[in-house]
Amino acid sequence: MAEVTSPAGSEEKQQALLDLYAAATRTKVISSSSDIDSKDKAMEEMLPWCKDQGNIIVLRSAAILSSDPTSRTVQNCKSLLLSKGVHPGKVYAATEALISILLASGQEEEEGKKQKGETKVSFSDQQRHLRELVFEAVRQNVSDIHIQVRETYTKIRMRQHGELRIYAEWSEKLGREIASVAFNKETDHATSHFNPLVPQDASMPLKMQGKDIRLRLASVPAHGGFDMVMRILATGEERNVTLEVLGYTKEQINIIKTAMKLPFGAIIVAGPTGSGKTTTLASCMEMVEETAKLYSIEDPVEKVVEAATQVPVNTEKEDRSFASMGRAALRMDPDVIILGEMRDEDTAHVMVRASITGHLVLTTLHTNRATAIVTRLVDMGISPVLLSDSSVLRCLMCQRLIAKVCPGCSIPLRNSPKHKPYIADWEAVLGKDVLDNAKARGNGCNQCHRTGVGGRMVVAEVIWVDEEGRQFIQKCDTLGWEKYLKENGWADFRDRAIDLIKSGICDPFDAEKVVGPINPATQSRVYKYTQE
Repeated sequence: MAEVTSPAGSEEKQQALLDLYAAATRTKVISSSSDIDSKDKAMEEMLPWCKDQGNIIVLRSAAILSSDPTSRTVQNCKSLLLSKGVHPGKVYAATEALISILLASGQEEEEGKKQKGETKVSFSDQQRHLRELVFEAVRQNVSDIHIQVRETYTKIRMRQHGELRIYAEWSEKLGREIASVAFNKETDHATSHFNPLVPQDASMPLKMQGKDIRLRLASVPAHGGFDMVMRILATGEERNVTLEVLGYTKEQINIIKTAMKLPFGAIIVAGPTGSGKTTTLASCMEMVEETAKLYSIEDPVEKVVEAATQVPVNTEKEDRSFASMGRAALRMDPDVIILGEMRDEDTAHVMVRASITGHLVLTTLHTNRATAIVTRLVDMGISPVLLSDSSVLRCLMCQRLIAKVCPGCSIPLRNSPKHKPYIADWEAVLGKDVLDNAKARGNGCNQCHRTGVGGRMVVAEVIWVDEEGRQFIQKCDTLGWEKYLKENGWADFRDRAIDLIKSGICDPFDAEKVVGPINPATQSRVYKYTQE
């Protein structure tokens, strides 16, 4: 999850130089693909030379974009254009990030030609726009791209650190064309044409700048148009991170490691959509002994794990569902089975069957609390008596992602004007010592792309299912179970969030998105409906 960034000072200095050049030439700094004419592609004859330089690109209009517009490289570029019989166009200051995207897009187009053995084949404008959009999202560490197409416009928003931010607005026509291209030309199995009137989903591989980028596409009809969401599953440079790096505490990791050493039983990771469950599963898979046979049933395969046989699922075909592929894996002499997601009653029964027949099973589920996993399984048709069997549930985990304040621009909580109205309530619940150490989001800097957020981390609840716990499971008594767990030192979401506030890692506003409002009224045993 950690990312390497260049020093904030050097980025600010470069931006200042670009702004100075733009002001002197009465132009603007080109920082986004939306600042360029959609039909103005990279000039093919100049692309190899521009790639060698790295900080410059020439468009077909002969306009020159450079991150160092006053350098000798620009003069050399003009001379080279003249030698090719092309009159150089205007020189624009452009960010390094945009030039990198345009070079990558042009490079992929060239590679596409070579692979097809043709000289006249090229990406359409829509395919180029799609690639530039995806590459910009990858550069900014975005998790989802939202394309909202309506009767008169297309709005592009990107989810970064859990928050949606507007990226650009396009014409309605371009939005429809990009959605059609994504589904009809770029997906793994483009068997049917894109239809905005019905929900559709697919997976899409792209290769840019040597990176194998993988996305999951989904669309739904909406009044006046449709919505399409592209989730970035892989960027070609991930490595499976440890549970400690993700945000799990030492005590929680010890519980998980103990469960992973067991010969049979179920380890369930729960949480809402987009909470990093798949990343946590991949980290757990790394703990499996090399001598064990591991089968992973996934839809789609998101993170490559060398030690596992990863089996893709096709939910549209009955014989390739999670349940059917899980049953097939049981016949392959496995030691460990990963069920990417328990979506229905059949898959839940496969999980139970695998556990009680001597296999270690890891799977995910959509719930809001660790104790609610049992409630959800009962709702899916598994009897509480069976769930309380010592061969079935071993370790229950529930996680959410919480934003971290940017270390470069965060400020003491008590100095933040927008936090002051809430400090009295927080102090009554958390105490003065916690608030004295707390930090608030700053106004943003180059290090955090002006968001005030320094990434996200996991906050989790982890339960070891002991004999006493099985009694509560058999009675479906989640309230009594939680009380028993708290009496024995269990840390829930609220406890973890408070720890992060006290450590200056998390803004209280972000903590409230995970645990709810932190004030005396919500923490009282009996809620008072009238104020005294």
